[in-house]
This record gives sequence, C-alpha cells and structure tokens, in this order.
Amino acid sequence: MSGRKETVLDLAKFIDKGVQVKLTGGRQVTGTLKGYDQLLNLVLDEAIEFLRDQDDPLKTTDQTRPLGLIRNCSHACCSN
Repeated sequence: MSGRKETVLDLAKFIDKGVQVKLTGGRQVTGTLKGYDQLLNLVLDEAIEFLRDQDDPLKTTDQTRPLGLIRNCSHACCSN
C-alpha cells in the first residue's frame, strides 16, 4: 500500500455527459460535466436549475431557469 488515498467517485467517466447535482439547501442542477478536481469542485456547462415549489421548498417543480456555465464548490454538494 502506498498510503495514497483514492477517490470513491470516478467522475472521469461522466466528462461531457449529462449529470444531475443536488446542492445543499435543496437546489437541484443538471448540466454537462466539463471538469472536476480532487475536492469534487465541479464545472457544469449548459446548467439548468430546477425551481422549488413555493408551498414546499424541499420539492422541485418542472419549472427551470438556465444558468449556463457554472462552477460548483464541493461543500455545496450533498449526497444521498
């Protein structure tokens, strides 16, 4: 063993493919993964945010808003 840590997620296979990211605070974004780093900072192109329901902020609706090219900090992502 070299003592080197390996990342659990192999995001290389998702480069230039559509991904959906759930962010802290309930926001949900889809887009094309263009890049990432060891800290799981993500770069998404053609990103679209799904807007939340006004009555229940934990639910998303079919309404969207375009975001374009975004960089998402790893601490803003959450996992299930």
